[in-house]
Amino acid sequence: MKEQEQTTTEEKPEELSRYEQIKRGLVEPVGSEKGWLNMEKRVSFNMMPEEKRKEICRKGAEAVNALHGEKKTARQSLERILTIKATPEIIAQAELSDELAEKLRRDNPNATLYDLIQLVAVGRAVSGNMKAYELIRDTHGDKPVDKVEVTDNVTTESDRELMRQIAERLDGAESVHIVESPQIQDS
Repeated sequence: MKEQEQTTTEEKPEELSRYEQIKRGLVEPVGSEKGWLNMEKRVSFNMMPEEKRKEICRKGAEAVNALHGEKKTARQSLERILTIKATPEIIAQAELSDELAEKLRRDNPNATLYDLIQLVAVGRAVSGNMKAYELIRDTHGDKPVDKVEVTDNVTTESDRELMRQIAERLDGAESVHIVESPQIQDS
């Protein structure tokens, strides 16, 4: 009789939910299912033992530091790539006129990829490409200054009061020395 009760209370593996199959170890979890087993034994961070919290924080810090390191490495990698010597084969693949390519080989035998990229931009600008022209102009330092016009009154009543008090102090002073900041330039 007991054997008969056991078989009726036990479910067949194919009748179990996927979660129950994973929980009982009948199938291996895949993808997001791997986290299902952790759901039952979840403990809030504050309730964990101090050693466990420190370990989790340490691993998190390592992950963040690794991300920052990758960004730095990418920049350094790009700098290394741009300093590769522009070989005649590489120059031949660039979109340069034959005259510019020959001039580069002759006048700058140690040209880098960065030099080649700049020369390609110049060649495109000369051909009438306005984006290439703007890139060269801006890189050269001739970028026009963006001017912003403020049409709203940005001073408050307290600002005006402060300026009035400063003006009164300056009027009563025997001598005033105005020192200009080197960062501020009149245009």
